[in-house]
Amino acid sequence: MIWVQLSARGVADSRGAIVRLDGLFADVTARRQALDHLRRHRDELQAEVAERKRTEQELRASREELRELSWHLEVIREEERKRIALEVHDELGQLLTALKIDISLLQMRLTGNPDAQGKTDAMRELIEKTMWMVRNVTNHLRPAALNFGLVSALEWLAQDFNARHYIRCTVVTHGDEPVLEDARATAIFRIAQESLTNVARHSRASHVVLTLRSGEGFIDLEIRDDGCGFDRDAVSARQRGSYGLLGMAERARLIGGALTITSSASTGTVVALRIPLPDDVQAPVG
Repeated sequence: MIWVQLSARGVADSRGAIVRLDGLFADVTARRQALDHLRRHRDELQAEVAERKRTEQELRASREELRELSWHLEVIREEERKRIALEVHDELGQLLTALKIDISLLQMRLTGNPDAQGKTDAMRELIEKTMWMVRNVTNHLRPAALNFGLVSALEWLAQDFNARHYIRCTVVTHGDEPVLEDARATAIFRIAQESLTNVARHSRASHVVLTLRSGEGFIDLEIRDDGCGFDRDAVSARQRGSYGLLGMAERARLIGGALTITSSASTGTVVALRIPLPDDVQAPVG
């Protein structure tokens, strides 16, 4: 029987062993089992890392597919709004116009009958109110001004906002107006519309400025109000069910842009949107 000190690479402490013919064999076997255990552990770690990477790739792919689906649904929704607005404007508008003409002809025949004249006047006023409501509904489904460019649509939006909420709204443009595809122009318009909706609901502002800047390869839209501002973290924590800000950011992302919101108490709020554009999409403002 002989005492010897043996050590193995990767083993911190030396150990004693009784070396016999079969003892030496047993010691070598023990070392081999330890190395096999380390190799299995390494292989398991590598497999776990590979599985995590695969899962992350699948999640990224799934997230991208969901975003593409979201954009596709948004385009379909805007197309449906456009179709409904055109049908309401054309079909219902024509019927109301025909009724208005008929009322005018009837009034000519009822000259000298005050009671009938009063009734037809009331009918004519009701038709005019209905026509105004139809124009209002169609413009909010799909502003006709969008057919004439983004600047025209923003100017209409500012006028409508001023009339509805009695908050002064100004549109300022710098540079050339970009010639955008309909889906992208509509997304920018919807971001501006949602921003003004938030101003009307929460800001207590007296003035809002919409600034559109167009340069080489980009377009910037800024909505700045002089209201009370807000703490964005506090709002996020308190209003989990409100998706207005999230929806604006997602619209911006879907058209390749970036949205930033700057606000603090008593300093107002600035919503800034920047969208990169190809060099061939700009045209001088008419």
